[in-house]
Amino acid sequence: MSLPELAPAIAAYIAAANTGDTSAIAQCFADDANVFDEGEHQVGTAAIARWVEDTGRRYQPRVEVLNVQHRTGKVLVSNIVTGNFPGSPLALRYTFRLNEQGKISRLDISV
Repeated sequence: MSLPELAPAIAAYIAAANTGDTSAIAQCFADDANVFDEGEHQVGTAAIARWVEDTGRRYQPRVEVLNVQHRTGKVLVSNIVTGNFPGSPLALRYTFRLNEQGKISRLDISV
């Protein structure tokens, strides 16, 4: 099955998250971006980079994109995430919102 093309910032985020490249992560997000994951809220690129680094260190996650849906104002990405955490592999949905410059302004991660 062929997946719809991901926006450059989303594709770059997934690639950087899979390699643990926190410097590349910050470039994917708007300066005032928000991330909601595991009941926690990260605001700004510095906090988001720390969250990615901490998550990578604890869980060694790898994301495999299964499906992409474009909705008005958001992109829904269904994934299988494997790593060193209970329940691995786990199906997760990433809901992205992009700003006018094409950077990620919000990411919600849910089951």
